[in-house]
Amino acid sequence: MKDNYKDLFNINPKYSTTAAFLIGLILIENMNSVEQNALGEWLILIGQTLITNSGFQIVIENRIKGNNININDKKVKSIYNPFLYNIKEIKNILNKIYPNYNNDINNLSKIINELKDKLNKKE
Repeated sequence: MKDNYKDLFNINPKYSTTAAFLIGLILIENMNSVEQNALGEWLILIGQTLITNSGFQIVIENRIKGNNININDKKVKSIYNPFLYNIKEIKNILNKIYPNYNNDINNLSKIINELKDKLNKKE
């Protein structure tokens, strides 16, 4: 059965998407909204079945290969130390990389305040 679908997975994704769209348009031509909904839900169920089956198959294959890692495992969590944001350190780094960034921010703030004042005067 797998050989029957070999060509299906070699199609340009844009062509397969366009074909699916056109098939959808053709199918809705002679159906009322209830029939369209029923057929759509049925097709979605087929997709969900494929996705569920492939998800479990991936888990099984990864267990066989030894690639299945649980990120909630205590061993994994003890290896991973989340980056702690140190605002002072970040400001120091910014000052080294962009020595005038505070001046730029102050200038922008001043310009914004001047524009606000001009707008308030016009009202």
